[in-house]
Amino acid sequence: MAYGLTYTRILGADENDSDDSDGSIEGSLRSESEDSVIPGPLLDDDVTEEAEGAIAGDFQRLVNNIRTTNNPAAPGSTATPWVFSIDEGDDFSLEDGAHVSGSQQAGKGKKRRARAGVELSHQVKAMIGEAAAAYVDRDLVKAMEICQEVIRIEPAAHAAWNTLALVHEDRGEPDTALKLKIMAAHLQGDADLWRELGRASRETLQMQQALYCFRKAVSLDPHDVDAIWDRSVVLQETGENRAALNGFLSILKEVPFHMGVLVQLGQLFSILSEFHRGITLYRDALKHYQETMPAGPSNGDEGDCILLLVTMADFCNTVGEHEQAINAIRDGARWVQGRAAQRYWATITDDREYDVQGCVRQNDESGTRPQGFFALDPNLRHRLALARLALGDFEEAQMHGSVVLKNDAREYYLLFTELAGAYFDKGLYAPALRVYEELAAHDETSTVDVLMQISACHRYLGDFEKCIEVLRYVLDIDESNMNAKMKLAEVYEILDQPRTALNLVKEVIAWRKSHEEGNVRSDRGNTEEVQDTDPTNALFEEKKRSKKARSAMPIQMVWVMEQARQNRVDEGFKKLESLDPEGDDRTEWMKEASALIEMFRGTRELFGGNRFAQFRGSVNERRLRRLGEANDVAKNASDMESRLQQDLDASKTGTKYLTEFRRHSFDEWLCLFIKYAFLQTRDGSYAMTDEILRHVLYSNAYATFGSQTTIRLALLACATVQRDYPAILEHSRKLIYTHQFNNDPLRLFLACLGSGIHTLDTFIDVNFQKAMKREVASYKLVAEGSPMNWDAGRNRWHFVGPKRPEADTNADGEETSDDDAEPVETKSKARSSAATAAVAENPSPSKATKESPVLLALYAHISSCTKSYQSALFYLYQAYDIQPDDPVVCLMLAVASISRAMQRQSDNRHHLIAQGLAFIQRYRAIRKEGHGDEVEYNFGRWFHQLGLLSLAAKHYEAVLEIVEKRSGKEGLSEKDRGLSREAAYNLVLIYGTTGGTGLAKEVARKWLSF
Repeated sequence: MAYGLTYTRILGADENDSDDSDGSIEGSLRSESEDSVIPGPLLDDDVTEEAEGAIAGDFQRLVNNIRTTNNPAAPGSTATPWVFSIDEGDDFSLEDGAHVSGSQQAGKGKKRRARAGVELSHQVKAMIGEAAAAYVDRDLVKAMEICQEVIRIEPAAHAAWNTLALVHEDRGEPDTALKLKIMAAHLQGDADLWRELGRASRETLQMQQALYCFRKAVSLDPHDVDAIWDRSVVLQETGENRAALNGFLSILKEVPFHMGVLVQLGQLFSILSEFHRGITLYRDALKHYQETMPAGPSNGDEGDCILLLVTMADFCNTVGEHEQAINAIRDGARWVQGRAAQRYWATITDDREYDVQGCVRQNDESGTRPQGFFALDPNLRHRLALARLALGDFEEAQMHGSVVLKNDAREYYLLFTELAGAYFDKGLYAPALRVYEELAAHDETSTVDVLMQISACHRYLGDFEKCIEVLRYVLDIDESNMNAKMKLAEVYEILDQPRTALNLVKEVIAWRKSHEEGNVRSDRGNTEEVQDTDPTNALFEEKKRSKKARSAMPIQMVWVMEQARQNRVDEGFKKLESLDPEGDDRTEWMKEASALIEMFRGTRELFGGNRFAQFRGSVNERRLRRLGEANDVAKNASDMESRLQQDLDASKTGTKYLTEFRRHSFDEWLCLFIKYAFLQTRDGSYAMTDEILRHVLYSNAYATFGSQTTIRLALLACATVQRDYPAILEHSRKLIYTHQFNNDPLRLFLACLGSGIHTLDTFIDVNFQKAMKREVASYKLVAEGSPMNWDAGRNRWHFVGPKRPEADTNADGEETSDDDAEPVETKSKARSSAATAAVAENPSPSKATKESPVLLALYAHISSCTKSYQSALFYLYQAYDIQPDDPVVCLMLAVASISRAMQRQSDNRHHLIAQGLAFIQRYRAIRKEGHGDEVEYNFGRWFHQLGLLSLAAKHYEAVLEIVEKRSGKEGLSEKDRGLSREAAYNLVLIYGTTGGTGLAKEVARKWLSF
């Protein structure tokens, strides 16, 4: 039973409001059946001790190197950055797991024990305690000096390294903090810690440091497939493809034929030209899956199986094993469709099994097998067509090709170009021409290469006039296309026009001479070695790479692809405007919106490592602008002068920050995200909604304070509809913390939380209680006139002096501890820029002039829910002093008073009951008009709790009389019922306990029957 005036009445306005925010496969591995895991090596104690001994040696080497470089532990060196460079000195191989003894299933080995550490002296322990206290008091300089002295005395004290790392994090030096954490990790022997440090190093592009960390993680736990996976990914990103290949293959020793690993290996096999090895592996994998799942893959696995078949077919076609490619596609697709038992199709030499409706062919030799008309994935059919072409079976190939070509050329651009290229290579110029013309018909797929292939097809078909026309068109687009000029010269030579051909050749020779010197200088400049990171920011010297080695897509192709994407986005938004998501067009609207959202989320530039860096565009805008203007050769001198002046102005001011993405503003995109999220939540897809909006939170486009608040409110709304109470608490805490001295987030939290047992568990969350207590303390300091400074890193007011309620909180308002670190986004060097972005739209919040009765009442209610009524009364008295005419405060005081009176520890029961009666009488005086049923119910509930049943029944009956007077001829509406059902239910309980069963039945029949 609860009181009728819900405590969310606090939402009402009051005069005291102040004015005015990877590639882990661990989950999929755990879902594998026990039968799918082959026995693997077990790490014994000798191997563990050997790995820990090697790490200890590395730590001593690092400490000695630090002492000989910067001597950071020397007194007075607090201003000196922790900059040191250390050779890697570790040659651990992923294959080392094969040398350990024992045998057991993967993942079932011994748990790696943490290193015990050295015994610290009392002096060192005391100094570590002093450093921790200084850090909590925000005296970072003192904490740093003490930690450095501890390290000088005892380098093996990992607590000093960790505390020093926290100090550097708060000083805005995340790279130094990461190095210090790596030093501390040498002393802890925790494989999980090494893995996390490796991931953090990879995020900061310190690849060699990341490799070192992952290697240590694997040395401590050779069965840690996540660490092996991460290390292999980093090796691939740094160009160590052979080592990456070995790493992924070692994962297969632990989890045979894991689909995610097989997919990742496809690219590496292709890069290293290990086609035969890939074919063998994929053939064995398909055999394994067909044996373990004879009825076909389970729901959701069809896509991965098809991708596996496509990769294997590509490898077979590459090495010339076309028959094997055909058999793999036919048998694999049959298995995917659940028809593995239909083995008779394997006896037929043609592909009639996958004919389409309308295709007519003769029966096979036996004359008994009809066409199958089974569907086939376009990618598999495309590979089947390529294999048939390579074998010279043109009829079958063209049948498959015609089916592939019925798809949209813009969606299947690669399939069209590969099929056209295969036709061209086989001398089938007419079919190739039709495919290329289809590609040229769309702006998104019409490229210079396509036009050049069209001209070649016309040339080999003998249509020289059209060939010249196409080549002239290409030159009109790009005068510098010397390849087109040479082809045109060859055609004129065939047509016996040597003078025209010679002029074209001379133009090509002159152009090459004029550009030869520039190209040489460009090549020399491009061979300069560059580093991915500043060498002073990493423990290890990062490997260098040359600019020339990095392959880049031609700017013409980039221009074409970007234009195609922009057009696609324009079409998508126009289509969304024409559809009604609330009507019959809902499914189509959701599908189109999902495609646009995935396009936004798939743009890497919108989700950079520094989330506060402004968006500069997905493609170099200046290069694209120059390219577009260069295509128009009719531009006059004034246009050129204007363009050059614009470029000079742009070079002086830097690249312009963009407020739109593909011709649509960020606000339009945000509206699309939120609308899509609300519709998905309404349809029951809350998990997808939550994942999308949380991802958008990290976008550079929405790093501003206003955007973060909007997205957070959308997340809160979706969580409220889903009744996801932990998420409601999380998002509300973010809003409460980022909107300091503002009561609206508190009201919003109470409104979204609602009522119920799960709500109560969330409401009395321990961390939330602590956070609210710190907010109460902040208001108290404001009321006392304590000085404050603006903390740009947290976007909050920071109190100066010994009493600082936020000394133990992070940027999200949460308690920090050794296992509750600050979120990644607040660790970056751009903390100041984050604050700048936030304050740009939300100026420094006004300072509160007195304590908030809303916050005091909220914290008092939390205390009441935890049965701490004495504390609740303490804070409610303060709220009453500020706002004595608030009915909620008066009612809460009345409830807390009698609740405390009924506790065994109370020594003044009668006084508290009398006090409660006085407060509830005042509540009646304030709330009487227009809320009679509410007041009567709360009086009845108050007397009911005291055990005065006759008085309680009197007030409950008064509630029913008031509600009955509201009823009209049509009866009571839900709105007019008010608290009649609650009053009737309590009245039935009273009648039942006092023997009035007849009255109880009458009340229940009248008021509680549906």
